[in-house]
Amino acid sequence: MPAILTHDFFGKSVFDDVSKLLGFATEDERCAFLLGNQGPDPLFYLCIDPLMHKWEPLGNAMHSARPSRLLVAMHEAAERLEGADRMAARAYVAGFACHYLLDRSVHPLVYHWQYGLTKAGVAGLGPESEQVVHAEVERDLDEAVLWGAEHKTIREYRPYEEVLRASNGALSAVDKVYFYVALWAYGRAVDPRTFSTAVHEFRLVQHVFYSSHGAKTKAISAIERAARGGGHSLVGAMAHRVRAEASSDFDNRGHGVWENPFTHEETTASFEDLFETARACVLPALDAMFSGEFGISEAAELTGGLNFEGEPVDPDGEFDW
Repeated sequence: MPAILTHDFFGKSVFDDVSKLLGFATEDERCAFLLGNQGPDPLFYLCIDPLMHKWEPLGNAMHSARPSRLLVAMHEAAERLEGADRMAARAYVAGFACHYLLDRSVHPLVYHWQYGLTKAGVAGLGPESEQVVHAEVERDLDEAVLWGAEHKTIREYRPYEEVLRASNGALSAVDKVYFYVALWAYGRAVDPRTFSTAVHEFRLVQHVFYSSHGAKTKAISAIERAARGGGHSLVGAMAHRVRAEASSDFDNRGHGVWENPFTHEETTASFEDLFETARACVLPALDAMFSGEFGISEAAELTGGLNFEGEPVDPDGEFDW
């Protein structure tokens, strides 16, 4: 990812400028734009739906493969709609591009910590724990972003109430975008309700995970560990804690040297540096997407061949499904 709050506050931090550029004028467009800032992440929560979980791999495909083709398909799908659907879809796609820009910038730092911690030889923290460590890093950064932006913890700021807002009309419009994108970019025909269902499941999980005092998180984590036969809890790693700090152990605020695990370039960039780098890319990227022709060559220039992880990939590469 990064996690839900980081993406939401990123979107809020650029919304006024984006609104002036693209002419957003309604609350529906604002909500659609902020929902777009969650990118494909809601799709991962289809795993809890017995009828729709088969479409969860679309989220992995979007994150890992064909980034340029994906953005072109998103843009084309929105532009083909009419009226209120088109307005909501354009706002969503603009937010989706913001999600991509932040992911591309911050993910290498997250993976630096993930790989470093799981390969350090710590007992019980091997490669099998990568998903948990990834979630822990992003959750910690999320908490710091919340306190820094609002001077609140989740006790006062409930993610399941504050984020993922969108009207049924906007969700219906975005469903149409996802159907087109899945078919055009990845050659898969998905259920026409895939995205709206994913958002509903994401809201549900955020509500279930919410624990203002930590007791519910501990109980669910214990059940998860028992079901898995031990090990670390993914729920425990994902659930936000009440933490009144604007810093994170993983933000590299001291500007130590670290290596991008995908390009092997050394950098001293902090989380804040990477966040601001992504912010600086937003207006040029959206101007390129919406002010004129936006085809594969223009998208390739925007993405630089990097997927959502910040990893260089074949523009027409294969993907797991």
